[in-house]
This record gives sequence, structure tokens and C-alpha cells, in this order.
Amino acid sequence: MKLYKRVFPALIVFLIVLTVAGIIYVVRFQEEPSVIKEPAKKTKKIIPRKAAVVPKKEKAKTLPSKPVSLRQVAIIIDDIGYDLKQVQELLKINADITFAILPLCPHTREAAEMLHKAHRETLLHLPMEPLSYPHEKPGPGALFTDMNNEEIIFQLEKDIAEVPYISGVNNHMGSKFMTDEKKLTLVFNKLKSKKLFFVDSRTSADTKTFVIANKVGLPVASRKIFLDNNRDYKEIYNILVGIANKNGDNSPLIIIGHPYPETIRALNDAVKVLKEKEIEIVPVSRIIKKQKASG
Repeated sequence: MKLYKRVFPALIVFLIVLTVAGIIYVVRFQEEPSVIKEPAKKTKKIIPRKAAVVPKKEKAKTLPSKPVSLRQVAIIIDDIGYDLKQVQELLKINADITFAILPLCPHTREAAEMLHKAHRETLLHLPMEPLSYPHEKPGPGALFTDMNNEEIIFQLEKDIAEVPYISGVNNHMGSKFMTDEKKLTLVFNKLKSKKLFFVDSRTSADTKTFVIANKVGLPVASRKIFLDNNRDYKEIYNILVGIANKNGDNSPLIIIGHPYPETIRALNDAVKVLKEKEIEIVPVSRIIKKQKASG
């Protein structure tokens, strides 16, 4: 009985302690209920836009309008090769003049070189037999109607070799040779093989140039005006300025002159007027290409 009284209170105390310990354990170590949170939404950073810079409107640059030429004119100066001073004076003129150089003259090759460096168009000024021969002589390198075919071709090739850089040929004199169809056919075939063109100086009304050129297929053109049959400054100047006064006539025009002092002076003065009147001075090849294109 004494033992019971000792053990029973101790057991009660033990049970109380155990119960308290259990309560403390539960309270202290029980997991908190898990709360499921929504994932945080990513928020885009809104970067404020800079105000667009509106460029100031620039004033449109107006380029000076290039006048449209009303007419194209080619000016050929014949008989080049005797005097280099004439060439130098002509090169001072602000115009695209074409130069026809004679073969076998004192300054033939020098003139050709000088004009080539100046970027000017050159022709072989081919001497041919005139009706007035032997009273008038065409000069060295001339073609005559009494030459045989081999002689003509030999002399023609020699003349072409004498004048480098040429784009075409025009006749010096030749009022007789230009009417001989057989001889002219021979010459034109050779020029075609060398890819040259021909400008008829029109020293004869009976010239066969266009008849033979059509058969051969050679590009050709003809002179319309001689500038200086009279070596008079005022007359030459008036001929040139008169070109601009032909209202309504816009056809290309080929003019031939010579390196006379009167012609050079008149050209220098008239070129300014022609440009003001919208007349364009062009190399003769430009007119020939235009004629070829238009048929």
C-alpha cells in the first residue's frame, strides 16, 4: 500500500509532464499550412519615347537648267597642216569645231597630235582630182581618175596613215573624181573596211556620193554651206549668225570653212551669239550618227 502511494503520484506527474511535452511539441513544430501564391507577372518597363525630331525641310536645290539646243551644227575647218598657229588660234574658240587635215604637209602629223590632245575631232582632208586640173593642183597625196585600182588603194592607205586619230574623211577639191562611180566605189569600200565615214564637200553638183554610199553601206553626209568663198569678216559673220535666224528649221547642218584670219575672227565672235540662240556646235560625227539612226 505504501508502494502504491509512492508510485501513483509519480505516475501522475510523469503523465502530466508527458502531456505538456506533447502539447509543446505540437505547437512548436507543426508545419504552417502552405499557401500557393500566383507567380508574379513580369511587368515590362515602359520606356518613354523620345519625341521624334522632325527634320526641317530643306529647300530644293535648283540646278541651272541646261538649254535644249534647237539645232545642231557641225563646223569643219579644212586645209589644216600648213600652219600650226592657225590651229592654236582655232583651239581658243569655245566651240567643238571639227578639223580636216591634209596629208603630207609640213605640219600634218604635229597638227593631228595637237588636236588629239585637245580632244577635237579630226578628218583626213583627202586631195582628189578637180575638173580644173592641171590648172588647179590638189596637192600631195591626191587621187586621180587615171590611176588604176592598186594605185588608188595604195595612195589612199598612205594618206590615212599620214593623219592619225581620224574618225572620217572629206574631199579636198575632187570635182572630177567625185563623179567617177567606179573610182568612188573603190574608195568608199576601203573607208568602210576601216570604219570611217565620208563628208562630201560638194565641190560638184554631179557628185555620186549618195548613190555609191547606199550601195556600199558607208555612212555619209554633205556640206550645206561654205563660209568663206569671200574672205570678208562681215560676210562670214553674217552667214554664221543667220543660221540662228532660220525659224522652224531645226535640221542638222554642216558648214565648211578655212583657217583664214577673217574666218577665225568671225567664228570667235559668232559662236557666242549661236550659243545664246541655243544652236549647238557639235563634231560632225554626231550629225552622221543622228542621220544614220533616223535612216
